[in-house]
Amino acid sequence: MRIFTAAVILAISLFSRMTPAFAWGAEGHRIVAFIAASELAPQTQREVSHLLGGPLPEAMVRVSTWADQIRRERPHTASWHYVNIPLGSSGYVAARDCPHGNCVVAQILRDTRRIADRRLTNAVRAQALRFLIHFVADEHQPLHAANDHDRGGNEVHVVLNRRHTNLHAVWDDSVVRALGRSPARVALRLEASITPRERSRWQQGNPMMWANGSFAIASHDIYPLLHGRSYRYAPLILPRDYARRYAPIAALQLQKAGVRLALLLNRAFAAARH
Repeated sequence: MRIFTAAVILAISLFSRMTPAFAWGAEGHRIVAFIAASELAPQTQREVSHLLGGPLPEAMVRVSTWADQIRRERPHTASWHYVNIPLGSSGYVAARDCPHGNCVVAQILRDTRRIADRRLTNAVRAQALRFLIHFVADEHQPLHAANDHDRGGNEVHVVLNRRHTNLHAVWDDSVVRALGRSPARVALRLEASITPRERSRWQQGNPMMWANGSFAIASHDIYPLLHGRSYRYAPLILPRDYARRYAPIAALQLQKAGVRLALLLNRAFAAARH
């Protein structure tokens, strides 16, 4: 564990210079990758490192935003990043929310199966691994799992600290950055605070249930602020402390994503060995 922690600290300087913005602000994806890498079984760490072609956690962090980077050249992957569960519904319904299996829930299941299938080439399994690292994090961003005819908050125009943006971007970026500017340091802090009871509880369920958890947060904690507001016609001015106020929810979701990503990877590579 000391060696792994040292590797994380060493990676801080490497990735603190990387600034492009993606879902969870890129920082969130890196935090999830850091946490998951430290939660992997030793044999899984070795196999993930082999497929990605580099040591952990750096290799997982490096590829954590790859699925966003290739979206323009692979537009058919766009719907794999989210699931549109209608606000006001009771939760995920595959036939309604994931037509033709084109949503983040179905893609997580597909990528997990591909990683576990040793009949596939390493190149195919490595691509599935890169996708999975990204999509598990996406599923835990609450606005990637809810929709109010507003593209998951992308059409909710807001002003936060005099900056015009949208609600989805606030959750991708500002709320996560309120946790700290260094993804590695935030990840170390969050991973160290996970209790055995929390880890065990978060490992229960499946991607469908996890999407419902994100949907519940969007329904109960995010969208109620908008009720009765005319944000469709004029920007909604958010409280100045909005990001700091909601940062604990983001922290919890990032922790869950890291633990659950590690769970899926440990299971997939264990299945591949049998």
